[in-house]
Amino acid sequence: MAKAKTTLKKPILSPEAVLGFAEGRTAATPAKASKRTGSHKSAVKASSAVAASPLSRLPPSGDVRLTVNIRDELHQRLKIAAVKRRTTVGELLEELVERNL
Repeated sequence: MAKAKTTLKKPILSPEAVLGFAEGRTAATPAKASKRTGSHKSAVKASSAVAASPLSRLPPSGDVRLTVNIRDELHQRLKIAAVKRRTTVGELLEELVERNL
């Protein structure tokens, strides 16, 4: 006798739930305030207002794109430092430049 095949539906997550998961928060843990926009919720709204589609690579409003060449070993250290701080390479670079200029 064959078992009935179980089908699972793909879960639908809100942008806030995705950010919470990426930050290791549970549903009961509140979001920390974002430096740039005040809260993650408004950061999601701000980025969606700037980009025409989720595939857009446009920088957020008020930011500019910066291209630099650095040694591979330094790039690897930068990425590792960003992961350890649970931030992006861009945010880490912005913080380092602010602190050192």
